[in-house]
Amino acid sequence: MASSVSLKDIHEEIRELRLLYKHLVDRLISLEEATKEEKGTIRERDEIVDERELLKTLGVHG
Repeated sequence: MASSVSLKDIHEEIRELRLLYKHLVDRLISLEEATKEEKGTIRERDEIVDERELLKTLGVHG
């Protein structure tokens, strides 16, 4: 039965470590609401360009 007590203790310690880690992350990373502009940028479709336009933008003439 000693091994089941040890496993129970390990499980409890892991749970406590997970809670401590979660609190640490919550303190380090502040959650902010996205601005209207950020939300719009996230929702809009990406523009796809062809190779010619990309090279032109990079200043490469071929």
